[in-house]
Amino acid sequence: MAPSVASVTKVQMRLSRLFNPRWQRWVRFDIEGLEHLPRTGAAILAGNHRSYFDFFVLAQLVRRGGRPIRMMAKKEIFDAPVVGRVCHAMGGIPVERNSARALDAYAAAIEALRAGELVGMMPQGTIPRGVAFHDPVLKGKTGVARIAAETGAPVIPFGLWGTDVLWPRESKVPRLGRWRDPVTVRVRIGPPVVLAGGGAVADTAAIMAAIMDLLPNAAPATEVT
Repeated sequence: MAPSVASVTKVQMRLSRLFNPRWQRWVRFDIEGLEHLPRTGAAILAGNHRSYFDFFVLAQLVRRGGRPIRMMAKKEIFDAPVVGRVCHAMGGIPVERNSARALDAYAAAIEALRAGELVGMMPQGTIPRGVAFHDPVLKGKTGVARIAAETGAPVIPFGLWGTDVLWPRESKVPRLGRWRDPVTVRVRIGPPVVLAGGGAVADTAAIMAAIMDLLPNAAPATEVT
């Protein structure tokens, strides 16, 4: 059974306070565009995916925006012993990719949006591997566009940068020893994407372009040192 909206709000607000930057000496957050987060009503937050730390960054949006985010993520995260229980309590929506139950996440996202909630999605689906990680042109799946078309919920783009320095993909844990030289994580939130209704592929292209516009100009992949 999915947790109630009240339960999700309570858990996320408590956890977001634990992620107060004052206690995170190894990272600095540079966040702009919070005014684009709607105070009420349904919306889809769509952003790029660079690191496992991306989800911790979203805790800052919960803390500063004052609203919980129902984040969609691959089911493997929900199956982890400790992290999985936290994800479930936070109202996360597990995605069973390449299975007959893949549509369950789609239905759960639509239900949450129709209830007036915020749903977070990363249309890339996973952290890009190999040379794709360095590609400045982001490639996305059509799920965000299709859910937006079905619900009428606005798509709010966000761009993340620097999270891969703090927690590289090949590392099992974040680099928390950088408290003498904290990593700056850049977050930019944009206005709702204008979707022309030309179909899921065209709308996805518009969404990915809006996300790319929020990243550093011609941004190459951040070097890991």
